Amino acid sequence: MSKPVPTGVILKRLRTILLSFVAVMLAAASSHAAFVDGGDLKVRFFIEPDNSGFAFDRLALNFNAGLGAKDGIKGEFKWGSSGVDTVAYYYINDVIRKDEVNIGRFYVNWASASSATINGSLAQNLQWWGGVAVPPDSGFYKGIGVKYKTDFEKFAFVASVSNSDFGDGTDLAGRGSFQLNPDLQIGVGVASINRHRVANASDLGLLVDAGYHTGPFHLLCEVVGINSRRQNDSETNFGFYAEAAYELSKKSLLYGGFYGANSLTDDMLVVGYKNNITSHAAVQGEILNTRDNWHLTLGLDVNF
Repeated sequence: MSKPVPTGVILKRLRTILLSFVAVMLAAASSHAAFVDGGDLKVRFFIEPDNSGFAFDRLALNFNAGLGAKDGIKGEFKWGSSGVDTVAYYYINDVIRKDEVNIGRFYVNWASASSATINGSLAQNLQWWGGVAVPPDSGFYKGIGVKYKTDFEKFAFVASVSNSDFGDGTDLAGRGSFQLNPDLQIGVGVASINRHRVANASDLGLLVDAGYHTGPFHLLCEVVGINSRRQNDSETNFGFYAEAAYELSKKSLLYGGFYGANSLTDDMLVVGYKNNITSHAAVQGEILNTRDNWHLTLGLDVNF
């Protein structure tokens, strides 16, 4: 008698089939402009005190199916070490003014996502991890719902209402970016991340960041505050992140970052070097020092 196939495996297979079907339909559409709109390939080699080896990070294909002059469908199919994942949403431009509305599954805007590191800034890591409260909420990084974004001359704003999956708590996120001058940009992010009602857990996150760029010098600073609630208990934790990068040439970048966040992460210091070997491919080496260990990452990134 054969063993029953686990539900998780069945769902993963169905998801893969569905994604493949959608990809084929997009590629075969003749009445609309449907095409792969670029993507990237990432391969890593990790060295740790007790282990080393290669890892396939991801292959991502971006798609853009224009339906009209102002609307269409955009998204991303990603195959990686964690399986198959997708972002797909309907967009429509110029609803009220120079703006855009997204409906579907999208990336949640909170962190600036401007770090030069492989490891990511403190705010980026908090989104990738799903917040601080337990259980993690993947909806902090990618959510299903509605997103609105608009740009002014020196100010950009984006806000979203979403959830991770049907039945999960509602996540609210917003980010504003202020271009104070050509070299300096200030960002403010606010997020309320709520788990399923049974978990009765949530995060309220506030982020203030600054990006400075003059000549070959880049600087990124973040200050993060997270109030986490689990059942009847709550606590507030703060942390900061500072990153400096210097362009040695048009093709190479030297950078370093420091995490000052005892209660939010074990990461402490990161130093790395990136070199663009062609217009589409770059190699990057990065060493990360944590409170208990260290990790060396060598990466190849190919954009197309």
